[in-house]
Amino acid sequence: MKNFKEFKMREIVKTDLRAMGVFKKLGIDYDNCKEKTLQEVCGKNQINPELVLDYMAEAILNDLTWVDHKGPNQIH
Repeated sequence: MKNFKEFKMREIVKTDLRAMGVFKKLGIDYDNCKEKTLQEVCGKNQINPELVLDYMAEAILNDLTWVDHKGPNQIH
C-alpha cells in the first residue's frame, strides 16, 4: 500500500470529497496541483503532510458527529 504522501491530489479527492475543503483551509490551490503528490504540494507550500491528515480526520469526525446528533430517522 502507498504511503498517504505518495497519493496524487486527485486520488485523495476522489476517495473523499471533504479533502477539497481541507486543501482550501490550508491554502492549497487544488485546481493547479491535481496531478502532483501530496508530498510535492506540501513541500512547495511548506505544509506538514501530517497536518493534512489531521484536518482530514477532523472533517470525518465532524461529519460523523453531525450524523450521530441527527439520529437515524432524520438522515436522508
